[in-house]
Parts: sequence; structure tokens; C-alpha cells
Amino acid sequence: MEGRLMRGTVSKRPRPRRNPRARQRFATSVSDAGRGTRRGARGGEEGDGWMCGTEELKESVKETRQRRRGGRFARMEGTDEGGVTYTRHAAFSYEVHFPHQQPRRPTAAETAAQNLAKKFEAMDSFLKDSPFDSIGDMLAILPAGSPCSTHAHSVALFLRGRTNVKMSDILPLIYRHRCSFPAKDSPRVDERGCMFSTTTEPDSLHHARPFLSTWATRLIGFATVEDPDDDESHVRLRASSNGSGYTTAHVVTWNDFANFSVEALAEKFLAKLSLPMFLTNSWRRRKLMEIFSCGNGIQVAALGSFILSRNPYATGYFAMLFGIWHFACKSHVDIKRIYTARTALISMTDADTAEMRAETEAANIRGEVEHATILDNVQEYDYVYEQGIGRHSRMKVGTAATKISLHGCAPRSFSASDYHARVALKERRNLTVHSLFDDIDWDHQDQVQRLHWARVLVDFASPLNPLRKQIISRFRTSPIAKRRMPDDRPRTKFQPLMLNSECETEAHGMKRAIEDFEHQIGVDAEKYPDLLHWVRGDGASYYQILRLSRYCAVPGDFRNKITTPEVWHTGATNLNCLAENHYGPATSSDPSSLSKASGCAGLKRPSNVKKCDYYPTVRNLTLIWEAHVLDCWRVFFDTDDLEKYFQDLKNRDQLPDLEYILDSASTLVDRYTSQAAIQNSMRTVDSVGTHNPNPISIGSPWNGPGNSGVRNQAQGTPDQPKVHEEKPGFTGDRVLRNSQIFLAEFGWWLEMAWAVPEGDIGRVWEIFKIWIFVFAGSSHQNYVKYLLEMYCLLRYEASTGLHDAILDNLLVKVKDELGNYIPGDLQQEHYNLWLQDMSRRHGGEFDDPFFRKTISPNVEHFLRFKEEIESAFNLRRRSKIHTAPHQRAEMQLLLRLFKEEEVHLFRAGRSMGHAAVNQLARGCRKLEGGKLAAFIKETTSLGEFFQEMERHHAHTPDPTEPNAPNSTSTLHEAEPNANEREPRVDEDLRPDEPDPMSDEEFMLNEQNHTADDQDIRSDSPTPSTGSQAVMYVDEEFGLQHDEDDEEEEIQEESVEQEDDDDDEGDADFLETDV
Repeated sequence: MEGRLMRGTVSKRPRPRRNPRARQRFATSVSDAGRGTRRGARGGEEGDGWMCGTEELKESVKETRQRRRGGRFARMEGTDEGGVTYTRHAAFSYEVHFPHQQPRRPTAAETAAQNLAKKFEAMDSFLKDSPFDSIGDMLAILPAGSPCSTHAHSVALFLRGRTNVKMSDILPLIYRHRCSFPAKDSPRVDERGCMFSTTTEPDSLHHARPFLSTWATRLIGFATVEDPDDDESHVRLRASSNGSGYTTAHVVTWNDFANFSVEALAEKFLAKLSLPMFLTNSWRRRKLMEIFSCGNGIQVAALGSFILSRNPYATGYFAMLFGIWHFACKSHVDIKRIYTARTALISMTDADTAEMRAETEAANIRGEVEHATILDNVQEYDYVYEQGIGRHSRMKVGTAATKISLHGCAPRSFSASDYHARVALKERRNLTVHSLFDDIDWDHQDQVQRLHWARVLVDFASPLNPLRKQIISRFRTSPIAKRRMPDDRPRTKFQPLMLNSECETEAHGMKRAIEDFEHQIGVDAEKYPDLLHWVRGDGASYYQILRLSRYCAVPGDFRNKITTPEVWHTGATNLNCLAENHYGPATSSDPSSLSKASGCAGLKRPSNVKKCDYYPTVRNLTLIWEAHVLDCWRVFFDTDDLEKYFQDLKNRDQLPDLEYILDSASTLVDRYTSQAAIQNSMRTVDSVGTHNPNPISIGSPWNGPGNSGVRNQAQGTPDQPKVHEEKPGFTGDRVLRNSQIFLAEFGWWLEMAWAVPEGDIGRVWEIFKIWIFVFAGSSHQNYVKYLLEMYCLLRYEASTGLHDAILDNLLVKVKDELGNYIPGDLQQEHYNLWLQDMSRRHGGEFDDPFFRKTISPNVEHFLRFKEEIESAFNLRRRSKIHTAPHQRAEMQLLLRLFKEEEVHLFRAGRSMGHAAVNQLARGCRKLEGGKLAAFIKETTSLGEFFQEMERHHAHTPDPTEPNAPNSTSTLHEAEPNANEREPRVDEDLRPDEPDPMSDEEFMLNEQNHTADDQDIRSDSPTPSTGSQAVMYVDEEFGLQHDEDDEEEEIQEESVEQEDDDDDEGDADFLETDV
């Protein structure tokens, strides 16, 4: 040893300098082991310790400190013979340092392991000297109360989670420890089957893992026994009440489900039943849930079933809604018997009816009318397979109606006295063909049509597609938009009424049906005689209501009724006019006829062009019309392919802007749709002459076949249109003229169809005024009277408030998004479709209690719940529109046909057997020829009646009074909210005043007309059941057939004579104004 010391340098190991702060931290950490967290108590960082306040631990820590302070160590360093450096301590321990090595620092894991080992050593030494037999005995006394404040404070900090090591850190370690679960050779191996046990007592288990799972399971079960209070909705919804229970018993109404949605119910369950929601959500397979996500529908349905199984009175969560959904889906009767309670629907119907009557009464007290009634007929053929006496197949008929809410009505808009006074003035006698024609905004029509032509081009040519948004925006802004409903207008509220079995196409049936509906709504004409009630319907319904307002005016039941024809049925009738006028012979070779175009594109031709299927016909005619428009654009740009033409312009960065396209469209509209252009196409000098400011390009000379061959193909089909033959010396172009008439007439129909979804009733009304002339020139003469009656009502007999209320509520808003307006009668047709399908499934009459109380009043809720349940399962909402595949191939075939046949070029002498009638021009001639005068004479009788009523009852106001109903002062001028307008009167056009009739003479005259009409109907062997057609059934095959009940018998005229009239006798103002 000495030699070794001599060979090296021996130095006494000096005492290391200690950092006072480090020493203080060390002392604090050691002290924390005995007394808890000192700095944590002072608000600093939180430490950990044993949390034991015993005196033994204090003494042990004290001795450890003394030993560390009193220890001294000597160190000797040197180099041996081999050049190895060594260090020697006084305890004769050596640390050898090689020259190529540096001192290695311990890693973080080694440091943590050393610290943990030290803690275990300290704990073991403590347990050896303490009276505790195990760790469990020591931990059991920790939460117990103690008079020592330090112990109580340390336990509080730990249980509150304000220490570094919290309970959330300890329990997972205990649960996942391998010793917490019994081994296979353990004497308590039976505890393996006690995981999450619902029957084993937790106290009987020894291993930690089975104990914790069983204890948590029982805790969850006991926690879900008590249902939390729910003050937001009625959990117990009684289907009915016999009056013997509590006076506060709540009977279910539709208001309880007004804001129902599965998502809202899932949020409520998540707040009230968070644990079951978590458990049911955990049962779902994650991968499948990501692929086939069905939302929260399954969870909500499962929890609703669990709640109902424990509490059969808790029907308000999901059970009752689920039963209503089965009714909406028309489930099998066995399913509905299990899941539904029909009494609840009856109670809900009664509650809704009572609430509806109360709302009507409150509005009537204020002198207002806040609803209108839309009605329509329903029919279903009832097959009887085992016939006998009183049992045979027949057509069941009934009448359905819906109450709709009105928006934007000014005060006293529906004043009956004001309306009667205006009708008594008989201002409609001032109506003339010229005044009616001048009232149409033809400049606006020109702007609208050029926008539609530009839209077709922009949609077809892909380089121009970015301009579509600008075009749509122009449709919704001035000057195109005339009377567009505001975007923030609330949705229309619908309340279907109870069905009845009345036949609304008969006068007495319509009378009983209206009385039934008004009783349900709460209308009391005797109590509130100065209120008008608006009843609407299709063509046949409108006609019967109009008759009742005249026939039943003396008793007063229907004196206060106003009615208007509905938009959708009017458009459908005009569509039949178009088909009848433009399809032509079935085997026509004329490319301008719809028959030829349909055959070329593979489209089906209607079997009866006078009664077409609505949606297929709209689809076909829209395609053909757009093909005509695109071919006109092709001729205008002098190209063979529009797509390639605009693509080349795009490549050269020379695409035209929207203004250039609109200016070009204005030229094309004037060239191909104006009445002057239609007239000019019949003569070469007029169509291509130098005096024509917008001439049509000349095509190749016409050398086609004669008309005889075409006519021979159509012979033997008397129901088909006749083959047209031109007079000798014909120099016009009949094919070009046919296409021009079709472009004009279907362009008006298309404008109406585009204006309806936007809620622009001003544009719709402009088309209605044009259709007065179109219907007058067609075979649908009844709609001439319907639209003239509506025009006179709005122009002469309605105050400003009533005028605005009618126009603003002809369309109904079904959704809050843009473009979701539909006609009111179309909404009723949707209801009727559902009711008729239910009739096929259930049977019985339409006025059975099942239909009246359970089905028909709740159809709106049924349809809404179906959509809500579908959306809850992330099913795509089924569209209510009639979708169809693209028609690009059909469009290309039509474009090729029109290009090859040069349809939109003038070819002198071309005529191919089809001649469309210019119904606008013919309508002008017929109205001027006496039809308008006959209408005015026939319909002024109601004004004469009101005059007589006022005269008999001495209620005629003094003409000098400011509010007297005369032609020189505004009605009810003294009322601040009336906002009335002055009726226009032309004294020069007023006919002589007829002799007034007494009430008895008037009623006798009207009863004679009624008797004649009833005799005609009683002689008919077929029942009148359709809204626009009389339906009858083939007794042999049970098939339904229809005959047009609206068309008047018009004297047959030869086509040649009609063409002569069209060519030479058009009204003079057509050439100058249109």
C-alpha cells in the first residue's frame, strides 16, 4: 500500500461545498416524507410523501440526517506502473479511471429506479418498526378522521387531486397489475368469473381487479334506478282522459312534438343519461360505425325502449313517436297493433281542432282573417271480388281540404262590406280586350324571355357555365323580379282537415263539404258577418264555389266567400293546350311537330294529347324547346357546333360577356317569338324583305314531298289531328311558323314554372293575363272564364289590402331555403296521394272515423316524422321532385334533326302537313268577337244582386260621403289602415244600366240555371268525381276512363278556315304591341 501511495499522488478528499438552496430543498423533501407537502401547503409546488404523521418516522429521518452530516471521507489519487489513474477512499474502496474513458452519468431511468428503490427501502424500514402488518392496514387508516390538522389537510389534498400523484394514477396501476387478477393455480381461481358480476357481493372478493369491476358495475346499476327529473317536456303523455283523474293530467297534443328531432332527443339523453349513452355507444363496432354510420337513432330507440320497459307511463321520450312513425309508414296492421295507440292520435286531433278554433275565434274578434282553405277531391276505385246485393265495385269519392296560414295581410283586408260595395259598382263592365291586352307588361316579357334564352345557351356550352350564377341572380332582382316574396318570410303553416265523402263537383256536395270544413276551422258567418273567407281549389272546385257564391247569396251562407283558381292546375291545363296544338299527327314528318321530334329523340308520345301525364310531358317539351333555342343560337353564330365554337373563343381569350349574350338573345327573341315574326313567316316578302328590321336567314330551296303522301299516312285515325293542306300559291314557311309559335307559347309556360319556386307571384300573374288570350284561342274555354273572373276580382272588386293578400298567398313556402315555394293546390295533391294510398290499404269510406279522426288531420305530421326518422339514421332525404336521367344524347339527336331540316331558316313554300294555331291571336279575335261581352253580361248579376240588397235594406250610402262606394272616391277613405285604391271607370265604355231585378226574380233565374245544370248531370250515366275530368269505370275490366268536363262544345271549323283567320285576321294591336 505504501509503495502504491509513493508512486502516485495521494490527496485527502476534500469536503464538497454544498449549495445552501440545494440543501434546503433536500431537507424539505425529506421532511415532506414525514409530514406531507410543506410547499404545497404554502401555495407553492406540490410534492408527494407518505402522509404519515407518526413519531417513529420523524425519529428515523432525524437519525439519517445526523449520520450524513457526521461522515468524513478521505480520497487518495495516483498513477500506478501501468499508467492507470486510481482514486482511493478512506473506506478502502477504489474507483479506477482509464485514460480513454470519461465518467458516466446515470440515465433518467436509472435515477428514477434508484429513487423508487430508496422509497421502497424507507417504506420497508418504516413497516418493520411500525405496528402495521401490511400496506393495506396502513392505507385503511388514511381516510379516517384524525384530530391532527396536518393529516386531515394531506388527505384532503390527495382526494381533491391537488397532489402530483392522484387517485386516477393509482387505480389504473392497481387494476392492471398482474397480481390483481387470480392466477390459474390460485386457491381463489373462481374469482376469475366474477369480473363485472351483478350478483356477487364486492366484499366477498379478494383480488383487486374482480373487486373493482364488480363494485363499479353495481354502482352503475344502482345509479340508473332513479330516473332524473325532466322539467323540459312531459314524460308521461296520456292518450286520453276520462275526466275522473287529476285535473292537471296532461293529454298529448301535436304541440308536444312540434320541435321533435332525434338529434335533440339524443342530446337530452346525453345530458340526463350520460352513462347509458356511453355504454350503448361503446357497444358499437368502430370500424363498421365509420363505414355505415347511422347516427344516434339506434341508441335513442334502445334507450327509449328501456325506459318504457321500466316505466310504462314514460311514453313521451320515444315510444309514442315511434308508434306515429308506423302510421306514417303505413306499416302492417299487426305491427301497428303492437307499437301504436290509436287513441293518442284521436286525442291529438281533438286538441288540434280545439286550438285551431280558438285561433280563428281570436282573429275574428280582432276583425281579421288569418287563414285560407284549399280543397280538392279524392277518389279511389273500390274493387269487390265477392259481389252480391249491395256489394259491387265502385268509385269512392270524397273531399279533402287544408287550412293554410296567411302572411302579410293588412288590417281589414277581408272586409265583406267593402267587397260587396265594390261588386255592386259593377266596374268590370269597363273591361275591354284592348285594356286587358295593354295591362300585360310586354317589355318585361321580352326581358324575361331573353334571359331564359341566355340561360339555355350558358347551361349547354361549358365555357359559359360560370355565367349561370349571374343569370340566376338577375331572375331574383329587379327589373326581372316583379313581386317576389322576401327571403325571410316564415314557412307556411299547414293544417289538414278531416276528410268527408262529399262530391265536390256537385253543387250540393260542395256546399256540405265547405260547411263541414268551416265548422272544423271555427268559421261563424252569422257571428262575424263582415268577414270574407277565401276558399280555393282546382278548376272544377273553383267553378262550383263560384256558383255557390251566387246561388246561395240570398240566404247569406256563401255571400262572404271569395275564390280563385289555383296555379298548378291552371298550368297543367295550359300544358294540355300546348300538347294538343303542337304534337300534330302521330306519323307526321314535320320536324316542327312534337310527334316528329319525340320520335327522333326516342321520347314517348302521349296516347291522348288532350289529357297528358304532367311530368313526362313537361320533361319532353322542355327538352324539345331547349333544342329549338340552341339551334337558333347555332344559326345566329353561324357554326355547326356550339360547344366547339365557344371552346375556341375561350382558348383565344375572346369569350363574350353576359351583356353581349343578352343583347344577342334579345335579337333572337324578337326574330323567333314575336307576334310580328310569326305573322311574317307566312309570306316571303314579309319574312326576308328589306323592310323587316330583323329578317330570318334564308335556307336552301324547298323541294319536299307534297302533302298528299303525309295525309294518306294519317287517314283512318279520326281522333288524331287532321293533316293540313296549304292553299295554292303559298309562299310562306309553315314549319318555321310552327316552331315560332311553340317557342313563344312554351316560353310563357316555362317562365311560370321558373317563377313559382322563387315565390315571384308578379311574374306568375303576368303569365296568367297572357293565358286569358291563349285559353280563349284553345278548346279549354272554361279557364277563360276562370282567369277573367280572377282578373276582375283583383282589378275592380278587391281593395288594395285584399288584392295584396290574395297575390302574396297564392304560393306557399314549404321550406326556409331559397326556391322552395310551390302552388297551394300542389301541396293538397301531395296529401291526397297519401290519403288515397291509405284508402287502398284500409278500405272503408272516406268519412269513416278512422279517416276523419286518425289519418287525414295528421297527414302533415306523418310526412314530417317520416323524414325526421330517415335523417336520424343518416339516410339521404328522398326528394319530392320528379327526377330523370340526363338527356344529352337526346339533345344531340334533336340538334342534328333541326340542323339537317333547316327548321329555323326560311324556306319558301315549305309545309309538311302540320299547322299549329297561334292561340294568342285567335283568342284576341274570339274575345273581340263577343266572348268578353258575353262574360261581362253573365257575371254582373251578382253586382245587381248586391245593389238590390243594399236598396232593400236601405244601406246605400250617400254618394257625397267620403267613404261612399262610387267611381270618384276611394272606398273607406276614413279608415287609416284600409290603404284602399280607387276603382277605374270609363264612362264611355259603360253599357246601359239593366233593369234591376227583385230578390225573388234573381233567385228564380238562378234556380232555373241550377236545375238545368243538375238535370244535365243527372242524365249522365257516369259519376262526376275528377277535379278536371269526369271519371267512369269500365264494368267489364274495372279500368278508369275520363272525359274532359271543362271543354265547351265549339262549333267545328275547318283547319283551312282557321289558317285563313290566322294569316289575315289577326288583331291589329298584335302587330304593333307584341
